[in-house]
Amino acid sequence: MPPEHIKSLSLPTHEIFLLVLSYILLACNYSIAQSSLRGIIKNDRQDILPYSTVALSRKDSFAHMVTQADSAAFFSFSNLPYGHYTLSVYASGYTKYTASFNIRRDTIVHITLEPLKSGLKGITVTGSKPVIEEKPDRIIFNVAGSISAAGSNGLDVLKKAPGIIINDKAVSLAGKGDLAIMVNGQLLHLSDKALMDYLKSFSSSQISRIEIITHPSAQYDAEGNAGLINIITKKSRQAGLSGNIDGSIKRFLYKDQPDYKGIQNYGYMDGSAGLYYNNKKWSLYTNISYTNGRELEGYGIDVYYPDKHWAMKDTGEYRVATFNVLTGTDYHLNHKTTLGFEYNYIYHLEDGADYVRVPVYNPKGQLDSTLKTYATYFPIAISNAFNLHLIQALNQSGAKLTLNADYFNFYRHDKSHLITQSYTGDGKPESEKTRRLYDTTLQNIRIYTFKADIELPTTFAQFSFGSKFSFINNYSDIYYFDVTGGKLTLDSGLSNEFRYIENTQAFYVNGSKNAGLWQLAAGLRSELTETKAVSYFQNQAVNKHYLRLFPAVSVSYKLNGDNVFSFNYNKRIQRPTFWNLNPFKSFMTAYTYVEGNPYLEPEYITNVQLSHRYKSLLTSSLYMNIIQNGFAQVVEAHDTGSYIHTTTMLNYTQSYRYGISEALSLHPFEWFETNNQASAYYTRVYSDLAYISNLAGPGLFLETNNTLYFNREKSFSGNAAFWYQFPEVDHSGRSNAYYNLDIGLQLLTLKKRLSLSLNFSDLLQSSASKIYNTVDQLRNTYTSFQLNSQIRLSASWNFGHGNRQNKPETTGNESERNRL
Repeated sequence: MPPEHIKSLSLPTHEIFLLVLSYILLACNYSIAQSSLRGIIKNDRQDILPYSTVALSRKDSFAHMVTQADSAAFFSFSNLPYGHYTLSVYASGYTKYTASFNIRRDTIVHITLEPLKSGLKGITVTGSKPVIEEKPDRIIFNVAGSISAAGSNGLDVLKKAPGIIINDKAVSLAGKGDLAIMVNGQLLHLSDKALMDYLKSFSSSQISRIEIITHPSAQYDAEGNAGLINIITKKSRQAGLSGNIDGSIKRFLYKDQPDYKGIQNYGYMDGSAGLYYNNKKWSLYTNISYTNGRELEGYGIDVYYPDKHWAMKDTGEYRVATFNVLTGTDYHLNHKTTLGFEYNYIYHLEDGADYVRVPVYNPKGQLDSTLKTYATYFPIAISNAFNLHLIQALNQSGAKLTLNADYFNFYRHDKSHLITQSYTGDGKPESEKTRRLYDTTLQNIRIYTFKADIELPTTFAQFSFGSKFSFINNYSDIYYFDVTGGKLTLDSGLSNEFRYIENTQAFYVNGSKNAGLWQLAAGLRSELTETKAVSYFQNQAVNKHYLRLFPAVSVSYKLNGDNVFSFNYNKRIQRPTFWNLNPFKSFMTAYTYVEGNPYLEPEYITNVQLSHRYKSLLTSSLYMNIIQNGFAQVVEAHDTGSYIHTTTMLNYTQSYRYGISEALSLHPFEWFETNNQASAYYTRVYSDLAYISNLAGPGLFLETNNTLYFNREKSFSGNAAFWYQFPEVDHSGRSNAYYNLDIGLQLLTLKKRLSLSLNFSDLLQSSASKIYNTVDQLRNTYTSFQLNSQIRLSASWNFGHGNRQNKPETTGNESERNRL
């Protein structure tokens, strides 16, 4: 039995050197001229004007920056070289504010906007953000401006984000690794199919933007191998009533017919609506979406024994219905205090069956026997998420306190009938090898989180610090029954009840300073975690207690107006999902199952990156990713006994990845813009298990996203996006090459309030991968049959006065909801 203690924290020599070097950089170079501009926005009655648009331009260059004030009406610009600047502020119903400043030190301004005269209140300020924005610590994908995302669900929208690959029920950043996923700052403790279904429940019309946070500061949870994804839903700051109504029809496309006689038409019908209302005191919003349809999915596993070849293919056909409600409000008590809450309810139903066929071939390629399995499923999943938050301005210099209290509940139950029948090579049934199983499963996850953050700008530097407490209680059970003569007999050897409790207390401190041409930031996060895993049927308990430190350092140097160099270093953690810890046996056939591992431990990640940015056009990076105590699925094949093969998760890898990436954004013509990226890398994986060999090999990822406007008003446009993933090495195997092509058209009419879109996704039906690995000298492959190819027709109608603009919303349990 593995030991229950956790090794104490120790840093290798090269990591200590990097930390010392980074902090030395933080302590010097304060003599070069650079500063910041911060302020608060109010009206003539001294009421705050949250979410106003703020633009800053430098008179002696083409530099132009745009931001949005937060819910307390504060805004800030940092890393500003000395010089003359023009500041412009916009808010619906108020006159434009313009002022010039000669900034030669950190500057704080108080801005008062005057209301529009009655004859001018119909005038609105319009503008559009680029679809893809590259920031020092993140990439922003503005969903509303994306043609290819129109009419999609949340999962399909995520697939359109730059560099994102969704493969084998995992979300990763090409060439770098897996990402943890947040929705409005709340980390999703969901995984595999539960995570995919949760993301599908959102409509693209509910999503404002997706932030790919590649270099999270210590303020963020340390979860996530290559960083975090934050999906931010739409709210509105427009005065008065506004909203949207959306609908789409989706048809899946596939090359080959399934192995059984099923229906031919797979697809969805989606509908959604949003309603927003704002006045001087209240901000209210509600989004509703509904999806109904059928989908086809599946996978294949091939195991090559010395004397036989098992070729399993699992094809699932499901009827899907999903209902999603997201609603909330903010109330401005005064110009310093904002109170708010948010509630999200999701209902997800799947009703369908898996058809599993396992032909067994002899060494000559002749059919020896066949296993056929038919399994019905009826899972229902319900989630409820509550958030209460307080934003309190502490002074007029931008200091503020943010408090969040969150509750998240995920409840899923399922029942399944499974029958496996064996046939001889000539197709005759072997009745003595028929097995029937019936099972019921339940999962109930409750997560409570409390979070406090303080931002404290000073004349010396900007500081932030805070804490977070999370309490996770996961109960699961599965009961298997043998079906004989119509009678159900409990199989206590397969059945189980499992409870997993995890409590984490986190504290962090951040500091950042502009020192001339240098921008310096450093932070440290500590997380104390206590876990208890209890398997009741096996009378087994596993307790763990560990403290880990997660430093984050960022240093940038602005050589001149066009060139910026930066260095980033951070340590992160990837905790096992709840299902990976759960010792249940989940059967694919009566002789093949997946089993959890309650002794599984977290893996620890070190990320280092050195980058150069030329204007806003080209970003070049060298990076290194180290994973220690890595875990991965291991398929063990058995040539004796009742079971053919089992799959479980084990800690057994140490991996090192070195790479170079290039990102190029161009707007050469008014009618054409293009975003491109390439990542080349080399991966070496060392195995701690004698029966699994080490791996090494190169990888390459290429992507291009192009938008064309066919008229001057930009009301008719098209998009073509393509990516290609060359063969690569991951934790436990090698993948083949796979690629994706999307094409879309969009028409804006009726004063751009009505949007009509036609999109083709995965047009070449080539985006599914195949993974090859070898365990104990037995080769096996995993092939995904996910149905990604589709044609989609969608329409969106926006109503209300003026343009709806979206505010960010961050809740407090951003580390807990990604691990079901």
